[in-house]
Amino acid sequence: MTRSTGLGIFEGIVDRVIVLSLPKATERRERLPQHLAEFGITCFDWHDAFSPEDPEVQELYNMDLVADFPPCFRCGKERCDCENNTLIPAQVANFASHMDIWKTVSERSEKTLVLEDDVFFHPWAGRVAYQILKRIKKNRLEFSAQTEMLLRLGWARSRDHRPFRWFRTSTKCRMSNPCYALTPAFADKLLTSFTRMDTTSDIFLHIVVANNSNSLTIQPPMASELSWSEGSLASYIHPKANRLEYLAQQGRLEDKEEHERRLRQHVQYVFSRPILCIGHPRTGTGYVAEICKRAGLDVGHEKGGRDGISSWMFAVDAEENPWALDQIARTRRALRWQLMIQTVRDPETAIPSIIRENRHAPASYAFRRAHILEQTGFDLNCFETDIEKAVASLCLWSQIIRKQKPSFLFRIERDAEELIDFLRSKGFVASKEDLDIGPINSEKLYQGVHYEKPKISEAEWGILGKDCRNFLTEYCDLYGYTNPLLAI
Repeated sequence: MTRSTGLGIFEGIVDRVIVLSLPKATERRERLPQHLAEFGITCFDWHDAFSPEDPEVQELYNMDLVADFPPCFRCGKERCDCENNTLIPAQVANFASHMDIWKTVSERSEKTLVLEDDVFFHPWAGRVAYQILKRIKKNRLEFSAQTEMLLRLGWARSRDHRPFRWFRTSTKCRMSNPCYALTPAFADKLLTSFTRMDTTSDIFLHIVVANNSNSLTIQPPMASELSWSEGSLASYIHPKANRLEYLAQQGRLEDKEEHERRLRQHVQYVFSRPILCIGHPRTGTGYVAEICKRAGLDVGHEKGGRDGISSWMFAVDAEENPWALDQIARTRRALRWQLMIQTVRDPETAIPSIIRENRHAPASYAFRRAHILEQTGFDLNCFETDIEKAVASLCLWSQIIRKQKPSFLFRIERDAEELIDFLRSKGFVASKEDLDIGPINSEKLYQGVHYEKPKISEAEWGILGKDCRNFLTEYCDLYGYTNPLLAI
């Protein structure tokens, strides 16, 4: 009796089975051994996948081996309709993980079956494996360690996955990362073909390197995967909407709510706009958008325009902005820009407006407080009075922006023509003919209610604490405003 090697239905086809899996993927690692055992596969090696934070992945970025956006890595355009137009860190980590496997395979004279940990084998997999082995034995399918060959065995569930289809091989490409077999020679070709990460692992493997002479697609597919096709496992790259239905059916409502948040905050499409305008709330982001509009440019206020966006929330890389009028305004993490314009305002007129904002727009205050605390160490709640909270918010938010080295500083009281000159110097066609406009959104409503701005007395300016005095003095010195403290 021949002793079992634990390769199950792949006995005689491959010499080794490797499962790519993140160490943290507990649910996947608990499921898979039992599932593989149903097909006689009891001998396999876990290959720890890289996460985006791992040194091996960061080194790729440090060595400039990862293509950035723009352009789209799929179609090569700056603006397109591709669903995913930028390589996100999780995709880079996935590519690096597969490369690590290819290196392992190339160093050993073993034909290897590579599985991702959400693989699902279908009942007809044994029949398909038998047909593969029969053709290998009859030399009708060349799959030896010395030959460059890739076998595509399983991909996202589709019409291909039907139990009664005739066995056949073709050269038609299928993205088979969930289940593929390769020879050491093919693994070596993958490694020598790599120069830079400018696409995903599946495109590189199955389209860039594989061709009609060194790859075969096996029909019907033996396997599919659970994260993309079924939603019964969460995807670690792009979250899938079909998981919501699965979680609802399972009664896992808290998990469903968390997955909805993940879907909402996930960035898989990046927008490219030349102009980004940022500032503190009530310091002119709406005004600068209107100036650009009057000059003939399309810069949206808290929404995207053809030429850019103006939003105070885009001063920071938040996962989700409290007010976003379209998809572009949702998060700065999904935007690439060329020019950053910072708006500033005279603190004597800005502070009363900010006090009103803090009182009647709690989401705005909470958003600023969280990011100011994270980036500067100051907690707005530790300032005792409304005026101190407003001064600290204005000055510390401006400090956060200054560190990003804006391309142009726009003092809303007097720099309209200088802004147009700057934009013209950068190649924009902009007019100065209609720039004489009054305040924008000065009588802002809060949940439909108008509140008067508070009056600030000299006495209130005079009782500012030491930190706020220093913040305000620095702000006025840097931006050329008269310090209200000097009038006391």
